[in-house]
Amino acid sequence: MKIWYLTSEFPPSYGGGIGMYVDIISRLMAKEKNDVVVFVRDDKSSETILSPHLKHVRFKAGEGEEYSRMGYWTALAYQYCREVFKLIDAEGAPDIIETQEYSAIGYYVLQYKYLGDPRLKNVKIVVHMHTPTFELCKINRTPEYRFPEYWIGKMEKYCIKAADGLVTQSKFLKKQLGGYSSQEINVIPLPYQLREKDIVSYQCGDYLLYAGRIEWRKGIAQFISEMDKLWTQGEKTKLVALGGDTFFAPKDCQLREFLKRKYAHRIQEGLLEFTDSVPPEELNRMMVKARAVVVPSTYENYPYTCVIAMSLGMPMLVSKQGGQAEMVKENGVNGFIFDWDKPGDCVEKIKDLLGLDKIELYEMSKRAQARIESLCNFEKNARLRMDFYHSVLQSPARKAEYPFLGAVPRTPLPKDIEIGTQGMLSVIIPYYNLGKTIEETLRSVLQITYDNYEIILVNDGSTDAASIEKLAELKDKYSALQVVTIPNGGLANARNVGASYAKGEYLAFLDADNMVKPEFYERCIQVLGRYDNVSFVYSWLQYFEESSDVWTTFDTTLPYMLMANMLDALAVVRRADFLAFGKNRPVMEYGMEDYDGWLGMLENGRMGVCIPEPLCLYRVRSDSMSHAMNHPACRMYLYEVLQSGHRKLYERYAGDIYNLMLSNGSCMTWGSPTQQYYPTGPLDAYGMLGQLQAAHAQLNELQAELTRQKNTRWYRLQLKYAHFVNETAVGRFLRYRLAAPLHWIRRRLRK
Repeated sequence: MKIWYLTSEFPPSYGGGIGMYVDIISRLMAKEKNDVVVFVRDDKSSETILSPHLKHVRFKAGEGEEYSRMGYWTALAYQYCREVFKLIDAEGAPDIIETQEYSAIGYYVLQYKYLGDPRLKNVKIVVHMHTPTFELCKINRTPEYRFPEYWIGKMEKYCIKAADGLVTQSKFLKKQLGGYSSQEINVIPLPYQLREKDIVSYQCGDYLLYAGRIEWRKGIAQFISEMDKLWTQGEKTKLVALGGDTFFAPKDCQLREFLKRKYAHRIQEGLLEFTDSVPPEELNRMMVKARAVVVPSTYENYPYTCVIAMSLGMPMLVSKQGGQAEMVKENGVNGFIFDWDKPGDCVEKIKDLLGLDKIELYEMSKRAQARIESLCNFEKNARLRMDFYHSVLQSPARKAEYPFLGAVPRTPLPKDIEIGTQGMLSVIIPYYNLGKTIEETLRSVLQITYDNYEIILVNDGSTDAASIEKLAELKDKYSALQVVTIPNGGLANARNVGASYAKGEYLAFLDADNMVKPEFYERCIQVLGRYDNVSFVYSWLQYFEESSDVWTTFDTTLPYMLMANMLDALAVVRRADFLAFGKNRPVMEYGMEDYDGWLGMLENGRMGVCIPEPLCLYRVRSDSMSHAMNHPACRMYLYEVLQSGHRKLYERYAGDIYNLMLSNGSCMTWGSPTQQYYPTGPLDAYGMLGQLQAAHAQLNELQAELTRQKNTRWYRLQLKYAHFVNETAVGRFLRYRLAAPLHWIRRRLRK
C-alpha cells in the first residue's frame, strides 16, 4: 500500500504530539512494507530517503504567490496541495493520503478531489483528528470569530465533512466532534514504545510534575489554583510546571507570566516552579524523579505526555476531560482521575495521591506501565491502522453530494420553471456602451473548450455611436452571436432578460469588459454535472488593466456570505435555479445586484462552489460601476437593501453576524478572511487609540533625550528604539502598518 502523510509538525524542525505521531506511524507503516511518504513544511526544501519504503519530502514554507494574498495557513494548505500534485505527477498517486484536521492543511487536496481532479480519482483521503483550531479557540478563551482563526475553523470543518475516513485517538474527542460528520469516527490509540536508552526507573520523588504547554486548555492554571488551596492548608508538596508559554487573550499577555505574577509568593516559598521545555531524555529523568505526573487538561485528545509518563511507570493524576482518563481507566488503580465538572474533586484526588506510601506508589507504577504497553503496543497499533486503511479503501463511494458548510434546506422548484436544453450553456453578455472591449470578451468565449453553447448579447439601450457601430460589425462577423436590444433598464434587468431568452440548462453571465479562460466553462459544468446539490460554480478572479491582483475566494459559506460577497457575476449557474431564486432585483440599481441574486439562491438552499484557480479575467477600470458604488454612503445603502430583501436569513444568523462585526469591524472594510487586519473591531479601535497616545508620549521622551544627549551615548538610544519597535504592541503596529512614519523616526534618531 502507498500511504502519504501530511503534517505541519515533524522533528527536528517542529515538536509536538502531531509530529511525534507522524514520525512513529510513518516508520511503523514502512516497517510493514508499505511505501510511505511524509510531507512537511520546513525552512528549506529537501527530499530524504530513509529506507526503501520511507521518504521525507520537506518543502520551504512561504514560497508561492498565494502567500501575498492569503493568510499563512490557507496559503500553506495550497502549497501542500501543489507538493502532493508534484509527486503524483512524478511517481503516481498513492492509495491513502492521511492529513491532520488541525489548521486544515489538507483543505485544497480534499477540495480538488471533490472537484474531480483525475490525479486524485482513486485516492482515499483520511483525516486524522487531533484537536482543531475551532475547538482550541473556545477552550482557550480566544476570540473565535476573529480572522483568520474563524476562517481556519471553517476550513477544518470542511476537511472533517469531506474526508473518506475519519480517525482519532480518544473516545472523548470522537464524542466532541461527532456532530461535524455523518460518518463513523474510528478510535485508535497512539502508538508508542520506549527505546532502550530511554528506559529509566521510577524513583518516587517529592514533587508533582506537569509537562506540557502553559495553556489554559491544558488545565495548568486551574490546577495551580487547586494546589494553592492545599498550600494554604499547610501542604508542602512542590509543583513543577514544565513547558513553553502561550498567549492568554483575556489578560492580553502570556499565560505563564500572568501565573508567575499571580502566584509570586508561592514561587518564593519554593512550592511552585516554572521551567522551560527540555530535550526528551531530560524530560524522562525529570518524570521519574517526581512523585507523580499530572495531566489536568480541561479538553484533551490523547496526550503523548501521559503515554510517555505511563510508559516510564509513573503514577498519574489526570482529569476526566480527555483521552488521558481512558489511558488510566480505573481510578486508584493505574492512577487517579478527577472531574473538573465536580467542584472539589481535584483537591480530593490530590489528597488521595499524596496519601499513598512508597510501596503503594511503586505498585501503581507497575500497573500504569502494563496498562499503557497494552494500549499503545506497536504490533497491535500497526494491525489496527492497516485494518482501518483497508476498510477505507474498500468502502463504497460516498453519496454524490458536495460537502457544503451552513447550507439551508432546499426549496422545491416551482412547477412552471423549465430546466432548459440538457447540457447546453447559454452565455449572457449585458452590453452598454462598451464597444472598446466587447470583441475581446467575445473572442474569449469563442475559444472555450465546451462546444454546446449559445451566446446572447443583451444591448441595454447603448447610446454611444461607436459602441452601436461596433455591435453591428460583430453581428455580421460572428454568426454565433445573438443580439437582443432593449430599452436601457440597468445591469440587473439586462441579466434577467438574457436569462429569459436562454435555452440552455446552464447560464453564464459575462460582462462586456471581462474574459474567461478556455477551460473555465467546461470545468464548471463538470462540477455541476457531478453534484445535484451544487447550483453555481465560479473561480478565483485575475484582475487586469489597472490591477494585477488575484481575488482568492472560497465556496459559498453561511453566515460569512451574508457579510461579504464571495463571488462576482462571472459564474455558471443552473438556469432553473437562477430563474426561480436568483434573478437580479432592479432595486439594486447602484451595484451588488449579483450579490443580491446569490443570496436569494442561498436562502433557498442553492449553494455555490469555487474552483481555486484564476480562470476568469476581470478588468479593473476607474470608471466602472463597481468603482462608482465604493462611496461609503452608497455601500451602506446597498447593504441595507440586501438585508431587507433577505430579512429571515439575516435574522437566522444574527448572533454570528454580531460576533463577526464585533471581532473584525465593518464588513465594508474586510479583505480576505484568511488574514487579520489592524484595527479589526470596535474594541480594538479603542485599544489602538490608547496605544497611540502612549506611543506619542514615548516618542516625546525619545525626542527629549535625543536633544539632551546630542549624539552622546548613542548606543542607549538605539536600545530604547529597538525595544520600542520590537517589544511594544504599538511598535509592532507601526512596523507593519505605518512604515513611512517609522522611517521618519529612524532618520530623526540617526541625526
